[in-house]
Amino acid sequence: MNWMIKQISLLLLFFSIGAEIYAFDPQAYIQRGNTSYSKNQFEMAVKEYQTVVDSGFVSSALYFNLGNSYFKLANYKKAILNYEKAKLLAPGDKDIEFNLELARSFTIDKIEAIPEVFFITWFKDIRDLFSSTLWGIICVITFIISLLAWLVYLLTGKVALKKIGFWIGAVLLVFSIIAFSFGSSLKHLQTKQQTAIIFTPSVSVKSTPSESGTNLFVLHEGTKVEIMESLGNWCEIKIPSGDRGWIKWTDLEKI
Repeated sequence: MNWMIKQISLLLLFFSIGAEIYAFDPQAYIQRGNTSYSKNQFEMAVKEYQTVVDSGFVSSALYFNLGNSYFKLANYKKAILNYEKAKLLAPGDKDIEFNLELARSFTIDKIEAIPEVFFITWFKDIRDLFSSTLWGIICVITFIISLLAWLVYLLTGKVALKKIGFWIGAVLLVFSIIAFSFGSSLKHLQTKQQTAIIFTPSVSVKSTPSESGTNLFVLHEGTKVEIMESLGNWCEIKIPSGDRGWIKWTDLEKI
């Protein structure tokens, strides 16, 4: 009898959880967030947008709106964090980039980045034109057309068609490989994200993962860092200038 009661309780719990998930409408929360934002009720807008994010429904537009709401509240570190998340999903969006740079202008740290090799900059500029999903679609389409062109090359008896099929197949195969590289690079950034935003008003970066370590330099909230290594409650970070040091995990929030 007790076993049956437990089974019935588990079933009721399962159906109640399922009903709650099914009843959740992210678009309704987003719409309420948009309405609150238009009425300058930015704290309420943050609450509505954050509810959607916490539920697992995310998009570049959602992070962008959440970043805008935090920006209006002068919470620049959280604005930057959400703009960075939006940029990961829509790297070529100029509005996101503009608002991100605007939010950064309100932070204290102005760090000069080490210049990149020109071809790496070109790679990133072209890669960021589209999302990883769109690059994946381009990769598949160009690969399929490439295969069809190679079939024309192999099956036709006409020399002119053979040449056309060969070169179209070769060129599109190269485009397919390039698109795959761009998409894979973006996907890696999204899934293996190793960057973070400083959330503590100011933090002394240490030479070692210890409070007794030498203070190397000071960073302030809103600064973006790259996570290099982790050791217990500490992580080694690198800033755009190339300087490295250790801070506690509690001092930052991963993008």
